[in-house]
Amino acid sequence: MEKASQSKNIIQIETPLGKDVLHLTQFDIQEGISSPFSINVSCYTNGQIISESDVIGKPVTINLDYLKGKASVTRFFNGVVASITSLGSRVPSEAEGEKYQDYQLQIVSNLHFLKQRSNCRIFQSLSADEIVKKIFAEHGVQVKSELKGSYPTLGYKVQYNESDFAFVHRLLEEAGIFYIIEHSKAKHSVVLADALSAYREAEESKVAFTTGSLSESHVFSWSGNLNITPGIASKGGYDFIKPSAKPKGEQQNTALTKQQQNGEVFEYYAGSEFNPALQNAANVALEAMQRDALVCRGGSTCATFSAGQYFGFKSHEDPAQVGKSYLITQLSLSVAITSQTGAAKNSGQVLHNQFSCIPADVLFRPSQTTARPVIHGAQTALVTGDPGEEIHVDKYGRIKVLFHWDREGKSDSNSSCWIRVSQNWAGSRYGAFFLPRVGQEVLVSFLEGDPDQPVITGALYNGDQMPPYGLPSKKSQSGIKTRSTKGGGESNFNEIRFDDDAGKELLYMQAEKDLQTEIKQNQTEKIGKDLSIDVAENQSEKVGKNLVIDVGKNIDLVAGSKITIKAGGASITLSSGGNIDIKGTSVSINGTSIALKAPAISLN
Repeated sequence: MEKASQSKNIIQIETPLGKDVLHLTQFDIQEGISSPFSINVSCYTNGQIISESDVIGKPVTINLDYLKGKASVTRFFNGVVASITSLGSRVPSEAEGEKYQDYQLQIVSNLHFLKQRSNCRIFQSLSADEIVKKIFAEHGVQVKSELKGSYPTLGYKVQYNESDFAFVHRLLEEAGIFYIIEHSKAKHSVVLADALSAYREAEESKVAFTTGSLSESHVFSWSGNLNITPGIASKGGYDFIKPSAKPKGEQQNTALTKQQQNGEVFEYYAGSEFNPALQNAANVALEAMQRDALVCRGGSTCATFSAGQYFGFKSHEDPAQVGKSYLITQLSLSVAITSQTGAAKNSGQVLHNQFSCIPADVLFRPSQTTARPVIHGAQTALVTGDPGEEIHVDKYGRIKVLFHWDREGKSDSNSSCWIRVSQNWAGSRYGAFFLPRVGQEVLVSFLEGDPDQPVITGALYNGDQMPPYGLPSKKSQSGIKTRSTKGGGESNFNEIRFDDDAGKELLYMQAEKDLQTEIKQNQTEKIGKDLSIDVAENQSEKVGKNLVIDVGKNIDLVAGSKITIKAGGASITLSSGGNIDIKGTSVSINGTSIALKAPAISLN
């Protein structure tokens, strides 16, 4: 018997197993703009049982032969085998030395492997398209860029517990970038685009529509669906640097009916700080929502139709359709060989597709359906800064941290974006103010659960950063204890400490260097028992008017050298040698009696 071959079939499959080891009988492909393709394949071997490991994960190419005029042309579908299923023998016993073993394959694009990796990481100072290209490169995805727009640098973008696939699609949706996939014999490429110029003209660009039979390829079914869409997209944000600015963006389609124009979709996004960014987001959102205002669906026998291509009608039962062009946004193609015997014989072939399309003058914006990740609750992180730096802060009191999940980040000044620090009280040049320092563990919350919007809400002790008072023995103590910077040690600090141990209550204060107090009115102190002041060097007091000292019993003034009392030109000086010097214009001593006792008394 003639050995089975695919050479005379309109469809063939090329695999690493070699020529004609697998014989293709049918394939069904699902593809779309901004959607990875998937191909289900039915095939068989003749007298061979293959090892699945020789196929799984390997690149394969499907060839589809079709006529272009009188010439035979091949269309390629390249992908990777994602799964293989052995269906067993097609016939129960050998017939004329041949035995057919049936298999089913699923062939996918390289984008499929983006679903196989989930990650937590931070991207800084990159635009959306640059981030996407970086991730594609990590997966070996071939990329072509046909972007016409410019995309702003994103200071801080977080992928959090999110597959690479979801993260990439979320970025593309937010930016309004779509992609199509192009195939060649040995590879397939992802084309990033944002303009009508990226639409490909279908090889069968002018086709006929008829519900009857036709020898040439044609569209055999057609329907149109007109939908009501919102007429306004509005975005609102907040800019903490200009808190009264209320940034916003709004886009409206005035060509719609009045009823549609009343349909507004408003979204508040606290992370949007700038009007241009919000305005662009509103533009993209409205175009995405209105993309499917008119969706047409059809079926055809056109072998070359593909998502991302546009075509028009050269004839149609509705004359108004002639001359109009439509962009194919989704397509399912099925090609099969009937009654395949495995001996290079086929009694027929089936090729048809079903597709959805929109007017070709409508810019395709991907639907914004990929949800942003949400961080529920708070996390902890470690404060970072440059080497040798103990406090790293900007003029707004923001700090940087290294999250525990950030495997790529380094403990330096680039570990995160600047993050605002919550304080107990915050006013215009007043309030409570404490800055977390490098190495400390802080509590981080996220505005609206958004990983891109962290805020520091507290600080925590840990095994390396223990509480200032030994526990549990000093559990009655609380307070505020700082650390001198730079280079301060455990003995260098300012402190206010409270000890609430009953019967031993204490309020303790320490100033590591100087203590300054300013009282603009009165100060009143009441001491139940004793007051003791120990000054190591000098003490100076200045009273603007009167000084009154009222002592119930004794006043003792002790000086190592002398005591001087002055009032104007009069003075009394007591010296350590025993001398008392009284000076004044006149000296009066009044008393009931005066006693002078000395070995010598001199009166002048």
